[in-house]
Amino acid sequence: MSESAHQEKHFQNYIVSKLVAQGWKLGETKYYDTERALYPQDLATWIQLSGQSDKWEKLERLNGEKILEVLMDRLATALEKQGTVQVLRQGFSIAGCGLIELTETAPEDMRNEEVIKRYKANILRVVPELKYHPAREFAIDLVFFINGIPVATVEIKTDFTQSAEAAMEQYRSDRLPYEPKTKRQEPLLTFKRGAVVHFAMSDSEIMMATKLDGVNTFFLPFNKGNNGHSGNPPGELKADGTVEYPVAYFWEDVCQPDAWLRIFHSFVYVEKKDVVDLAGNWSKKETLIFPRFHQWTAVNEIITDAKKNGAGKNYLADHSAGSGKTSTISWTAHDLVRLREDNGDAVFNNVIIVTDRNVLDGQLQDAVKQIDHQFGVIAAIDRQKSSKSKSQQLSDALLTGTPIIVVTIQTFPYAMEAIITDKSLKGKSFAVIIDEAHNSQTGSTAAKLQTALGMSGQGKMSTMTVDELLEELQKSRVKPDNISYFAFTGTPKHSTLMLFGCPSDPSQPASKENLPKAFHTYSMRQAIEEGFILDVLKGYVPYKTAFNLAKQLEDSKRVSGKAAKRALAQWMSLHPTNVTQKVQFIIEHFSRNVAHRLDGKAKAMVVTSSRAAAIRYKKAFDSYIQKHSEYGFIHSLVAFSGKMTGKQVMHQDDGEFKDEAFIIDENEEFTEESMNPDVKGQDLRFAFDRPEYRVMLVADKFQTGFDQPKLVAMYVDKKIANYVEIVQTFSRLNRMAPGKDEIFIIDFVNDPDNVRKAFALYDNGAQIDDVQDLNVVYEIKERLDEHSLYSASDLASFKEARFKTIRDITHSQSPQHKALYAATDGATRLYNDKMKMLRDAMATWESAFEKARSKGDQAGMKSADHHQDEYAEQIKTLLGFKSDLGRFCRTYSYIAQLVDFGDPELENFAAFAKLLQKRLMNETPESVDLKGLVLTGFDIRSTKDEPSEEEDTPVLMPVGPGGGGASGDKPKFVKEIIEKLNHLFGEATPIQDQVAFVNQIASIARESDVVMAQVESNTREQAMKGNLPGAVQQGVVRALSSHQKLATLVLKSDRQGMSALADVIYEMLREGKDLDLD
Repeated sequence: MSESAHQEKHFQNYIVSKLVAQGWKLGETKYYDTERALYPQDLATWIQLSGQSDKWEKLERLNGEKILEVLMDRLATALEKQGTVQVLRQGFSIAGCGLIELTETAPEDMRNEEVIKRYKANILRVVPELKYHPAREFAIDLVFFINGIPVATVEIKTDFTQSAEAAMEQYRSDRLPYEPKTKRQEPLLTFKRGAVVHFAMSDSEIMMATKLDGVNTFFLPFNKGNNGHSGNPPGELKADGTVEYPVAYFWEDVCQPDAWLRIFHSFVYVEKKDVVDLAGNWSKKETLIFPRFHQWTAVNEIITDAKKNGAGKNYLADHSAGSGKTSTISWTAHDLVRLREDNGDAVFNNVIIVTDRNVLDGQLQDAVKQIDHQFGVIAAIDRQKSSKSKSQQLSDALLTGTPIIVVTIQTFPYAMEAIITDKSLKGKSFAVIIDEAHNSQTGSTAAKLQTALGMSGQGKMSTMTVDELLEELQKSRVKPDNISYFAFTGTPKHSTLMLFGCPSDPSQPASKENLPKAFHTYSMRQAIEEGFILDVLKGYVPYKTAFNLAKQLEDSKRVSGKAAKRALAQWMSLHPTNVTQKVQFIIEHFSRNVAHRLDGKAKAMVVTSSRAAAIRYKKAFDSYIQKHSEYGFIHSLVAFSGKMTGKQVMHQDDGEFKDEAFIIDENEEFTEESMNPDVKGQDLRFAFDRPEYRVMLVADKFQTGFDQPKLVAMYVDKKIANYVEIVQTFSRLNRMAPGKDEIFIIDFVNDPDNVRKAFALYDNGAQIDDVQDLNVVYEIKERLDEHSLYSASDLASFKEARFKTIRDITHSQSPQHKALYAATDGATRLYNDKMKMLRDAMATWESAFEKARSKGDQAGMKSADHHQDEYAEQIKTLLGFKSDLGRFCRTYSYIAQLVDFGDPELENFAAFAKLLQKRLMNETPESVDLKGLVLTGFDIRSTKDEPSEEEDTPVLMPVGPGGGGASGDKPKFVKEIIEKLNHLFGEATPIQDQVAFVNQIASIARESDVVMAQVESNTREQAMKGNLPGAVQQGVVRALSSHQKLATLVLKSDRQGMSALADVIYEMLREGKDLDLD
């Protein structure tokens, strides 16, 4: 025997000895039935010892000595037709005795001795060197059986000479389910029919596959992970001084008899998907789902802890996007409804799943039905066709004891109504599973449910005082003891960790020294290294869209600077040149770099900035492909919500642009259905899976929770607002697929530094370095009080009115909302009247400016500007009040879940603020005249993306009190805004580069206290005689390293160019803001 074989034999014997010590039986290959792939002795023993001896006797009378042969033939037929997983769980029927059960699941509690006895009768057997071929010496190192049925195989290598890679190669080349020469179908290795999972094991790592398919066999890691990375930690030092194998968790934990049986009873299932080929032929694609190690441990740890601690605790699973959260949620939900106290009482009466993903409903239904094989376990509200209202569906589900109820975020108000009005739900416990828990609505959604559950069945409402009711409402916002939250996300926010995280020491409150953290983490970095997902940043290529604008007609009047910037951004994004140039770039890039991948099935997503942009992209796509037949194979879909009119989609330059794509009737209507006629109403996520559709154009859809493994490219033409959305959007590409080894992200608009920072936040699991300051709520309220727009009597009137309203709802009477509105009338009038007065004053002084301008009266123009500055500042302050009302409501709704404020007046003010904010005058969007605006330069070019070295691990930041509103918005000419940048840089430099450069100079200038003091205290002319020009020049020199081209341009320009830049910087410092073209 060679040294390597000797090492493998030693390792194999060691594993077997550990299994036998845990209660496994040791088998021999000579007792294995190669034709039927069964271990006959265990099958017979199981039936006779599991309470089915009467059935065995009936079959024996019927078949005599051939009983075992008859049984195995019938079982083999059932395995062929239904598969190992289903037959193991549901048994098989045979003439003469009916159903034969093949295993017993672990009892939910300790009351039924017969069930406990049957469970203990399960036989686990390991057979080393199992020869599975009747005529050859082919042997598998280890095969595992449950009651005579093979469920797993293991090929062993040692790192002494080989690795797990060699074991995988052995499976691919020698362990074939179909032998081409002999044409023998090998039952042990056949998908579904034979062993469920195949492990390739070395002494340091484990890989697994659920379908053997020769060279196409796909393996995934089954490792613990090593401090957020792939692999396993080193083996532990044993008492005898030797070191344990790093993979010891396999026989110690995974193969522990109860754990091993539970995997096959409660985890493994067959995922079924409808697929269609290019010829339009539909078929079912089946995948055996065996839990990945992180899924198995997450579910087990959550369930063990929930059973130990009961209802009232929170669990946050920070699992990377693409790591199989849907399956993890399915298993968790199923186990939670089966969780029992030792006396048989349910730990949770219902499991409520909050999700916005259609796919979760179907997969949950399918997985739980296979695991549970019972009907009525799940009710999906708002998804199924029903003549009943959502409220009635929910009531029925709750009252009939439907264990798992799936609701959407939008359906939650109906859940609240159903729960709050039914006294029979009092005293029940609920498990709430929140899918994609980073969602900004989740906090308020959870608060609504808590309030409903907390207030249900109060009964004392009629005897309560106003303050007592408010106290109850406030207390109910804090998580009650009868609800446990199980939150799943790959991109938690600071608030997600505060709401659902567990403090390091659960016995003490969260603090800077006792930070809340995820209950279970599976990091993006580990998932990438293990090959579960792709590293999308490896394919990230930023591009710059460079353009110059000119206004050929003089502006007749000045307009809001903000409105002008918004209008310019929209004008540019919808411009036919911008759309057609990018569409041409995308189609040619896709055809050249992407289309041939995945055997010609690769797909792409185009993320557009708006619904109008998505529609124009779709029209331009179809037009370009129609004119260029070589791209005829690229069929696209467009996804957007609602309805758009031609007027909303048109651009003023469409008429001059000679392309039929942009001939649009302003009365034409566009919907998702009308723009995807060939789909015939099918859900686009399923339609896009069809092979003919290669590109999906989206506007605020399918950027989260959308799984399409064949997505290989993404073209981003939308500025993405925050880190969570960046990671969620780009992660649509990270799903693995056979042959998918490279992806492409072409980003036309986002800052590469921002993108990298976003991924750095979540690379090794999100972290925080401080807890939420709970008093932020009071800081915002104090700022609101300073405006003196409401009085104590207003709040007292509102309190009384609200009390009556809640009482009416509780007693099923029609609530009287008029009194609530009356209590907010005073503040509403004060705000709206003041805003109108200020707007009118701004308009008056704008007229004075126009009059002075027409006369060439410089002094008059400056006087008008001066007065407008004052009124713009007052409008800013007033808008800050409205903005702070919204901030207060959001922050209170969140923080009141963390602490019982013990302040009924604050609860009253929160309701008052929410209604008042809705009633305050909105800013009417100002129409901006862009006639005469022309595009004078356009270019798309790649840019260098050099990752900066991150010294510290980035952390999530808590909610702050905010600054009380936007800056004052003084009227400007549109031409001024365009010319300021074009004048400085002159050529088709990317507008985003110009903005970033100028913002950097302003940031450098702000570093000088002297410069800031001079700017704040002096006019432009006086400030220019001080330190500002020198600070700007120094800033330009410092910016040479990051903006070499622009900085050089300014330094080479005449004094007038530098002076123009200093003018822009003065304005920015004076207004305390950066340039922003969004």
